[in-house]
Amino acid sequence: MTKFSWRRYVRMLHLYLGLCLGAVFALLGLTGSFLVFYPEMDRWLNPALVHPQPLQPKASIQTWFDQLHEQFPERRGAWRIELPRQADQVVFARYLKPEEADPNAFAPIVVALDPVSGAVLSARTWGDYLVTWVYDLHYSMLMGNTGKAWVSVFGIALIASVILGLCLWVPRGKHRLAKALPKVRSGSKKAIYDIHSYTGAYGAVCLLLMAVTGVGLATPQWLEPVVNRMSVRWDPHAVPSVVPLPDAKRISADQAVSLALAHFPNAKLRWIEAPVKPEDAYVLRLQQAGEPSERFPKTFVWVDPFSAQVLASRDALQVGAADVFFDWLHPLHNGEAFGLTGRVLAVVTGCLPLVLVLTGWARWRQKNNARRQVARKR
Repeated sequence: MTKFSWRRYVRMLHLYLGLCLGAVFALLGLTGSFLVFYPEMDRWLNPALVHPQPLQPKASIQTWFDQLHEQFPERRGAWRIELPRQADQVVFARYLKPEEADPNAFAPIVVALDPVSGAVLSARTWGDYLVTWVYDLHYSMLMGNTGKAWVSVFGIALIASVILGLCLWVPRGKHRLAKALPKVRSGSKKAIYDIHSYTGAYGAVCLLLMAVTGVGLATPQWLEPVVNRMSVRWDPHAVPSVVPLPDAKRISADQAVSLALAHFPNAKLRWIEAPVKPEDAYVLRLQQAGEPSERFPKTFVWVDPFSAQVLASRDALQVGAADVFFDWLHPLHNGEAFGLTGRVLAVVTGCLPLVLVLTGWARWRQKNNARRQVARKR
């Protein structure tokens, strides 16, 4: 195969991927940019979720659980509470499996609590308000597990398109370095081509990172056969189940927190889930310094609610390579791993597919118009 034909077929494949799937790439990118700051967006859209600087100390965690059971007596399943990370944040609780919802779908009841009094400020169902609807659109195209598979297919197509574009962009001949430096030439045709090519070339690393981590988050089972060869994964099913004695008394959520923090003295509490059945345990999610995610860290502690013993723990800083790979997917995908700078970069990266689609379509139109003019002259 000649060099000319090689570039021709690569260009055709790159073109058709962009024309057929460009709108989907842009949609996933823009919704992803929106979701980078979705907790902040939710508070901005709902001022009731912004709590003034409290003059009184926060209520105990057990008080928050008691308020949830009192206000929602029909909800007898598991409640999970997210601890506020800032002084002006309310307490969020999730009822993980609403009885009226599809058991295979993720549609928890999200309740906002006043951190001082524990009073219920709002109760919403996941997917029924804007930020969570956008989340489901980005994560599963509003189609559940089938949609997640399609999102991964589109992610793989984006990876292919970016790699093909890089192959076409790589400068050839003399003065390669000078040609690689970004420069937008005058004239609409050359300017559109330059914007398209340099946006794809210089944004390729970030686009590939977002696409690969997106595939891993949407369909981790596709990557597990390869990644799991790196090390043995932590198995959450290894946590023992203990049946309490007849006269045993259950410890409070705050006591469980104290036991978990004693197990990891330098950690911070982020989430806590209360047990439902007698053999269940408190599940506490902690953040240690060095973990890439602040909101969704991967250090866990299971505390028996009757014996007040730590049943098991997962130290996110001591896991194998396979666990590290999957632990880093989400904080890399939304930029959280690199702080505010990383999140802003993730927002910008999510806008790149729209720029590439618009400039690629414009360039394609210009070429088609040029061919028609040549045909008319002939």
